[in-house]
Formats: sequence, C-alpha cells, structure tokens
Amino acid sequence: MSFCRVALLLAFTHIAYTAQPSAPEPVAAPLRELPWAQLNFLHTTDTHGWHGGHLQEPQYSADWGDYISFAQHLRKRADDDGSDLLIVDTGDRVEGNGLYDGSHPKGLYTFDILGEQQIDIMTVGNHELYLKNASENEYYQTVPKFKYAYVSSNVDIQNPDSGELEPLAPRFRKFTTKNQGIRILAFGFLFNFKGNANNTFVENVKNTVEEKWFQDAIRSRDVDLFVVAGHVPVRDSLEYDLIYKTIRKVAWDTPIAFFGGHTHIRDYRKYDSQAYGIESGRYMETLGF
Repeated sequence: MSFCRVALLLAFTHIAYTAQPSAPEPVAAPLRELPWAQLNFLHTTDTHGWHGGHLQEPQYSADWGDYISFAQHLRKRADDDGSDLLIVDTGDRVEGNGLYDGSHPKGLYTFDILGEQQIDIMTVGNHELYLKNASENEYYQTVPKFKYAYVSSNVDIQNPDSGELEPLAPRFRKFTTKNQGIRILAFGFLFNFKGNANNTFVENVKNTVEEKWFQDAIRSRDVDLFVVAGHVPVRDSLEYDLIYKTIRKVAWDTPIAFFGGHTHIRDYRKYDSQAYGIESGRYMETLGF
C-alpha cells in the first residue's frame, strides 16, 4: 500500500501540564495545531529516569503520567478518524535522576512507571549496558514487559541462567498498523559502543548490516515503511549513514523513518525525499512528534 504523508517531527512538543501537587503552574506558551497525518509518531529518548518531570522548571513540568494521558488522547483521535499513532523510545531510560538512582535497588519504581506507557518500538541505550545489573534489569524486566516492541538489532547479552550469549531482544519487528494497515519493518540499533559491561556484546553496525538476517529483512517485498530506531545520533553518524545506504541499495524508494538519541539535543535530518530522522532531546523535556 502507499500512504501520502508520515508526521515525523514537524513540531517538537513541550510537555506543559502536571497533576503533581508540588509542581509549579506550567508556563503558558503559544500553541499551534499538530500536523496530523495517516501515520503519526510520538518519540522519547534519553529520559534518564526523569519520569517525575522537572518540578522546579515550569516549562518542563509534566511527568510520565501526563505523557501517558496525552498518548491515550492521541490514540483515541487516531482510532476515531482511522489514522495511526506509534510510540517510540530509543534508550537511556536509566541513570541520572533520583527517582531511579535513589532507590534500592536502583530502578525499583521506574520500571513499573515506564511500563504504564504503551510503546510500539523500543531500543536499548548505552546507559542500560554500563553495569551488569542494569542490562540484566533490561533482560528480566523491560524486555518481557514490552515483548515484541523491544528490538535489539546489534546488542547481545549473556543469559544469566545459561551463560550463553543471545540477542537482548528480537533483531527486528514486522507488523501492520491498526487502522491504515501500513506494513512496518522496524530495527533497533545502538551506536558502536565499547564501554559496556562484559556480560553484553555490541556488534559493530558495519558487521550487522552485512549479516544474512538483515540482508533478507530489507529485501522483504511486503514493507511500506522502514523504521530505524536507535540510540544513535541522526546527524554526523557513521552508523545511521551506513544503515541508510545499505537499505537504499535494495529499496531505493521505500520511505524510511529514523529515530535517534544519545546526544541530548533536538535535531532533524532529511536523508532524501523519502527518508527523514528526528532526535527528541533529553530528560523528559521534549516529546518528538
């Protein structure tokens, strides 16, 4: 099937409402209509445990619960008018805020909070891999909670029970959107990270894209849109440039949506007329739409 437009990041949406009693009143800001399309995305990255929002910064005062509510309203809008909404998170959900770091064990509360959101495509970040217990938390808690939404194209973990190396999560995900029937092929990458604990293995992206499973996947004929989600910058990135060129060698005109992370900035990139990428800030300050 073909579809006329995918809304990637025509607007960065600042979260601006909270129900927490101790939070300040949100700062009023000029608003404009979201450019709604047949297929729409919400994107978070590098939240680093800031699920409680920024209680001392009114312009960033909304929390994860507000995000869940916002997403539910947009999903209803999509169901009402027959369009689709997909929610993407590209890693570094841990380390950096007291809600995560101050509990014993770390992340005691945040895994349940995170799991209240319905995420369609999720990837790992480097902060999930620095410590052995952090990657095992992903393996035992986050991956099972999100099931097929979690995609790990180039990260393996040593199974804590068997000691064998295995993919942290499925290498890719193929699915069809609920209302428009758009056929999606999604990958989940991490940049060529070398600082991980010795119970995990990050394969160089150059090697990954040459593997048979990846080459077979990108040659699938029943794909309307490639989604490349990853903890990878969208700009000046050897990894994403290589993935883009590899896909284009065999699928020269199929749309590609890139979702990035890691550099903690709001960014947007046009690869070609059918391929665009966004990176949606940090610390729950920004939602990418």
